Amino acid sequence: MIKIIEAPLAQNLQPLSVYWREHGIDHRIVEQMGLQVILVKDDSLRQKLIEDYQAFIEGRLSIKLQRRQMPDRRLALLQFLKHFPVTLSLFVLSIVGFLLVYFNQQAWLDLLAIQGIDNHSLSQRLNLPERISTQEYLAHGQYWRLITPIFLHFGWLHITFNMLWLWELGRRIELQGGSLHLLSVVFFIGVASNLYQAASTPLATFGGMSGVIYGLLGYCAVFSLISPQRALHLPKEIYIFMLASLLIGYLGIFDFLAQMANTAHLSGLIFGCVIGVPSAILSRWGSR
Repeated sequence: MIKIIEAPLAQNLQPLSVYWREHGIDHRIVEQMGLQVILVKDDSLRQKLIEDYQAFIEGRLSIKLQRRQMPDRRLALLQFLKHFPVTLSLFVLSIVGFLLVYFNQQAWLDLLAIQGIDNHSLSQRLNLPERISTQEYLAHGQYWRLITPIFLHFGWLHITFNMLWLWELGRRIELQGGSLHLLSVVFFIGVASNLYQAASTPLATFGGMSGVIYGLLGYCAVFSLISPQRALHLPKEIYIFMLASLLIGYLGIFDFLAQMANTAHLSGLIFGCVIGVPSAILSRWGSR
């Protein structure tokens, strides 16, 4: 670029720079040797810039800058979040479930578990045994237990890992297919993974969003193969990492830290892939 003007460092050239940019004059202002230096690519603009600069410092060129009103960050955040009501609701409910576990609110935990030891007053009024199976709960019409275990989290690592993936995968699917679609997918995967985990570990208490997370991962993989969508595209390294985590869970390498609901993870992944097929086909057919 060509040097046109040198100006003192103390001189405010911002108004002049804005004026030039508004008139389509490509330029740069840099500091060199204790001076502000105005540079341009086109030497034919030399005379105009010199005249504008002289008029500016002499007060003959009046330039008024209008302060742009910055958007309210809180309002901007609310505008952003309103696009993901289901993802946000699942996030909040999971935090609530984690807090119930963390503060050992046993009465609520008994009401939300799908099976296990239950001393809740509701079960006592129904004359249910202390150790209650899924079938006994369902026989007494307590169908909410089919889905509520996904909100129970047992530890900071558990909730952090799941919420990061829920936010990443959930909002992608909600953006692509809509809120009702994401709600249906989560409900289908959540119920299926809970039932399979309950069947594989009778009377054991379990919980967490991990089965749903694996299901959403499988959904994104299958959907992207059948009907490629930018919103659902994930790097292959993510799939490798999650499948490796699934394998590690079955190998029991970290069982000394916590028992993993491996059946929920695997069944969630499978059912996520299953529900991804018709969703992708309908999406591809509808776009024609």
